[in-house]
Amino acid sequence: MNRLQLVPEQKTHKQAQIREAELLKLFPLPRYFQIHFQHTHENADELKSELAEVKHTVQQINAKLDLLLELLTQAHI
Repeated sequence: MNRLQLVPEQKTHKQAQIREAELLKLFPLPRYFQIHFQHTHENADELKSELAEVKHTVQQINAKLDLLLELLTQAHI
């Protein structure tokens, strides 16, 4: 009886291995995630640089607007 119980367990184990292999095929390979995160990291660096440029430009525009407002206020007085 013990021998009869082993056969279904082995079959079930093989079926589980096959199901696991089939499930793994459904997911992208680790290389995909490596490339994806590398791309995301590079984009983040580029966006940080662009944001710094925009902040600098906004500061310059604010300074010019303050100067223009001062000149207009003095001209009006």
